[in-house]
Amino acid sequence: EELRVLEVAALEDWGKVRPAIFGNIFESAIDVGERHAHGIHYTSEADIMKIVRPTISRYWEERIEGANTIEELTILQEELRNYRVLDPACGSGNFLYLAYQELKQIEQDLLDKIAERRRSNTGQRQIGFVTPLQFFGIDNNRFAVELARVTLMIARKVAIDRLDLLESALPLDTLDQNIVCKDALFTEWPKADAIIGNPPFLGGYRMRKELGDKYADKIFSKFDDVIDQVDICSYWFRLAHSHLEQKGRGGLVGTNTVSQGKTRIAGLDYITQNGALIHEAVSTQPWSGDANVHVSIVNWCYSKSNSNFLDNQKVKHINSALKSSQDVSQAKRLKANSNHCFQGIMPGGKDFLITEETALSWISSDARNQNILRLFLDGSNLAKVPNGKPNRWIIDFDDLSIEEASQYKLPFKHIRENVKPIRDKNRRETRRINWWKFGENAPKMRCSIFELPHYFAVPETSKWFIFLVCYPDSIPGKATKPVASDDFYVLGILTSKTHRVWVKAQSSTLKGDTRYTHNTCFETFPFPQTPTPKIVEKIRATATALHEYRSEQMERKQWGITKLYNAYFDEPASQLYKLHQQLDKLVLQAYGFKPNDDLLEKLLTLNLELAAKEEAGETVIGPWAPQ
Repeated sequence: EELRVLEVAALEDWGKVRPAIFGNIFESAIDVGERHAHGIHYTSEADIMKIVRPTISRYWEERIEGANTIEELTILQEELRNYRVLDPACGSGNFLYLAYQELKQIEQDLLDKIAERRRSNTGQRQIGFVTPLQFFGIDNNRFAVELARVTLMIARKVAIDRLDLLESALPLDTLDQNIVCKDALFTEWPKADAIIGNPPFLGGYRMRKELGDKYADKIFSKFDDVIDQVDICSYWFRLAHSHLEQKGRGGLVGTNTVSQGKTRIAGLDYITQNGALIHEAVSTQPWSGDANVHVSIVNWCYSKSNSNFLDNQKVKHINSALKSSQDVSQAKRLKANSNHCFQGIMPGGKDFLITEETALSWISSDARNQNILRLFLDGSNLAKVPNGKPNRWIIDFDDLSIEEASQYKLPFKHIRENVKPIRDKNRRETRRINWWKFGENAPKMRCSIFELPHYFAVPETSKWFIFLVCYPDSIPGKATKPVASDDFYVLGILTSKTHRVWVKAQSSTLKGDTRYTHNTCFETFPFPQTPTPKIVEKIRATATALHEYRSEQMERKQWGITKLYNAYFDEPASQLYKLHQQLDKLVLQAYGFKPNDDLLEKLLTLNLELAAKEEAGETVIGPWAPQ
C-alpha cells in the first residue's frame, strides 16, 4: 500500500510544488505553544524572495552581465561551482529551496552566455554543476532537519524539470553533513558566501520565561558584550556578519525591533560598524504568518552599492535604523550631557497608583500622608492633558525603611494588601524583600529635578516630541523623559527642528511611533558651543513666548499638546507656526548652520568633534547656556 502511494506521488508534476507546503507541514507538526515559545515562524515565498533576490540572484546577474570575455565568464563559472549558501535557522528548508532554484537559473544564464561567446550551438544544453551539496542548513529541531533535506532533494528534481536540464535527479544527494541538527547559537557555522534565513523571534524580556534561566544565562555568557536584553534574532544577525568574509553577503528576517534601541545596537549597529553596508531592506511590515508581529527584512554586504532600496524606493543609503537619512548610529554619548536627562521611576506594580479622590481622602485623614503622595506624570498626561497636568497619584515611599514607611498607616496598608502578594512571587530577591518600594527608584533624577522650580519633560513615545514645563510636585514615570533644567534657552534648543530631526534619526520606533530615549536621543545630541549672548537671550525669550502661548491655548480649549500641534503646527497663519519658525532660525544661528545644510551630517560631525575634545580633556558645552 505504501509503495502504491509512493508511485502515485512520483507520477505527479513536481514542477507545480511550491515551497510553502513544506513550511505548512513543519508548522502543523509542531505544537502551537512550542512554536510561540521558541519564536518559530514559517516565512512566505514572497518574503523569502525579498532576501534571496538582493543577496544572491541580483549579485550574480550583475556579475554575469558585466563579464564579456570567455576568460571572465570561466572565472565566474568556477566561482559559482564553489559558491556556498547557508541558512542557520533553516526550518523546513524553504529558503534553501528557493535559493537553489535561483542559482540553477543563474547557472543556465552563465552557460548560455559562455556558449554565445564561443559561438557554439546554444540550443544544446550543457550539463549543470550547481548541486544541493553547495547548500547548508542548521536547525535544532530534528524533524525540521529531516524535512529540509527532503525539501532540497525535491528542489533538484523540480529545477531539472522546470529548466529542462541534462542532469539526473538520481542518485539522491546525501545531505546529512550539509543540513544538521544543532543549536546555531552554540555551534561552528560552515563557511558560506551567502547567509540567508529567518531566525527565531523572541523578546529579551521573555527569554528566561520561555527558554529557562540556564539557557538564557548561557546566551548572555556567550554574548557578554551585549549588555542589555535584546530580541534573540539579533544574535543571528551578529553571528551571520561575523562569519561572512569581505565578499560575503547576508540577508535575514527579524522582528522590526532589529532597527530599534538595544536590539539595533546588538545587531544592525554591529553590522554597520564592522565594515558592512545595508543595501536593501523593508523597514517594517506585518508578518505574513499567524504571528502577531511586525518584521524587518535586511540585506547587507561589504561592497558599496549604487542601487540601494528601502521599502521599494531607491535611496542613497540605508542606516541601521532602516531609514534613508544620514547614519547617526556612530554618534558618541557626550559626558557633558550625562545626568541631565533621565528615565522616570518604574513602580513595579500598578497598585502603587491611586485616584486623586483616594489621595485627598488619605491626606484629610492624616496630613502627614502628603509627604509620600505625589502626582504621577506619565507620557499620556504630557501628550493628551492640557499642559500635561497629572490626573493620577502615586504612593512614593522613596528610600524609607519598613519601620518609617509603616508610620503612614493607610498608604502602607494599601501597599501591603495589594502590592506585597504580587511582589512575593517576583523572581528578583530585592523586589520581594523591598515590596513597599518602587522597582526602579531613579535617585539621580530625584536629586536633579526636585531642587528646581520647574523642569522640562517629553513623552517617551509621541508624534511631535515637544517638551513641556513640569513642576516638582509631580514625579515622572518610565514613559516620561525629564530634563533637569529650568532655563528656557535649553527648552528652546530641545523644541527646535534641529533637535527633532536628531531624535527622529536616533530613536527607535514602536510600529508607527518614534521613541525618545535619554541615552541615544539626548546624551548624543551636541548642543551649540559658541552662541552669542544675544542669540541665547533671543532663544530664551522665544521659547518663553511659545510656552506662554501653548499654555494659554491648551487651557482655553482644554486640549492636550498633541491636539494643539495637530491643529496648528502646519498652519502658516497660526501663532504656533510663526513662533516655531522664529525659534528654528535662531537655533540654526546658534550653531552657525545654514538653512539648506544637511542637519544630520552637521550634527554628527559636531558630535564626533565634541567627543574627541572630551577624550582630550577639553571642556564641552552641554545642556546649559554658555557663560
